[in-house]
Amino acid sequence: MQVLDTLMQWLHITAAVTGVGAFIYVWRVLGPSLAEVPQEARWKLAAQLVARARPLSFTVIAVLVITGLYNYLTRITERPPSYHMILGVKILLALHVFTVAILLAVPPGVNPARDARRPRLIAGAAISGIIVLLLSAYLRRNY
Repeated sequence: MQVLDTLMQWLHITAAVTGVGAFIYVWRVLGPSLAEVPQEARWKLAAQLVARARPLSFTVIAVLVITGLYNYLTRITERPPSYHMILGVKILLALHVFTVAILLAVPPGVNPARDARRPRLIAGAAISGIIVLLLSAYLRRNY
């Protein structure tokens, strides 16, 4: 059982770091670089990037949901209310990141209003993801 617990925690951490790292990379590196490319070429490249990233995004979400549920159910016993409060905030922020990942899985050009908000959505998801990782570390160290 200890091997399974370790594997599930490793998968959870790996998926979380992959997802949050991708948002940070797009927010701080790829987005500003694409902003300097003409719009026609930018949309074409962005559509290709979205198509390639979509399977990874959905895999990360699935792994996080499955391993998170496993980790929660195997560690739920005798936790104080403060643990559950912080975990609830962590889950809500993670749902925000998942929602943005799903919204951004649609290539640019389909929804112009969303296209205008893409940089802000990416920044918000990156910041929420960083906070999720911070809350995870806090829960792990203190409970």
